[in-house]
Parts: sequence; structure tokens; C-alpha cells
Amino acid sequence: MIAAEELRYRPVTAIDGPSLYRLFLQVNAAALSTLAGDTNARQALASMEYVEESVRTKTEFPDAVDLAIEHRGTVCGRMTTVMREGGIQLLRLSVIAEHRGQGIGTQAMHRLARLAEDHGCLLWLRADAASQGCRGFLEHVGFEVVGRGGRIHLEHAGAVAAA
Repeated sequence: MIAAEELRYRPVTAIDGPSLYRLFLQVNAAALSTLAGDTNARQALASMEYVEESVRTKTEFPDAVDLAIEHRGTVCGRMTTVMREGGIQLLRLSVIAEHRGQGIGTQAMHRLARLAEDHGCLLWLRADAASQGCRGFLEHVGFEVVGRGGRIHLEHAGAVAAA
């Protein structure tokens, strides 16, 4: 497991493009596989989807904080949040496949929980984002998932460990 102090969170920059595109492909592999039968066409469509998602996020959430998660100088994940409706909304948290299972997502969630607690606000995500896999991960790392009005509130089950 990677210790919290070994992770670095910094704003996403243009140089992160290749790593973040690879992460996008991994996270969206199932949906992207249905785009086209031809490999070149599928790659072109995947590239357009990546750009479209980026533009959509920047348009819908111009004040979002988009962070690269690094371990020993290597981008291993991405976390995007925004302050909305009296709380921190988690828009995206993903970890590159070869870095999964090392506690990176867990550390990121605990960091967010501490921020929310320090600011006296809720940590939440949209209800449509709470897939079974997402919900299972959140519960596994110590959150109770509670739904209200199209939002999923994340309540930390215990004291948030310092990270």
C-alpha cells in the first residue's frame, strides 16, 4: 500500500495528456469498444470522445479543480471536484489500471473527507454516478452512501485518518 504522504496532488497540465488519455481509455473501455468495428475508426472516435468529455466538464463546471495524482513523479490517477450546493462534489476519481489496489483511490477519498470535514460541508456526487462498482468502492473505503434528491451523500463511517 502506498502511504498518503507519498502521493502528490497537482493541477492537471497539458503534459499529462498521454497519461490521462490512457486512463480515459481504461475507464471507458466497454463503451468505447462499441463505437466502431474498425480499429482506426474506434481510435479516432475515442479521441473525439476524450476531447468532448474534457470540453463538457470545463463548460458545465468552469470552477472545477482537476488534479493529477502522482506517485514518485508518475501520474497514476485523476481527481476532479467542484464546490457546489454547500459541499464538495466529486466529479471524477480514477486510477490507472497498473496502479490500482495500492490504496491510491482510498487515500484520495480520505483526503476529500478531511477537506469536507475541515470546511464543515458535505461530500457528494450525482446519483447517476453511483454505479454498483462505484458504490462498492466507496463502501469498501469506509463511506456510507446515502441518497437524496438526485445526489449521493458520502458520510464517512468513522473518524477520518490523517493522510
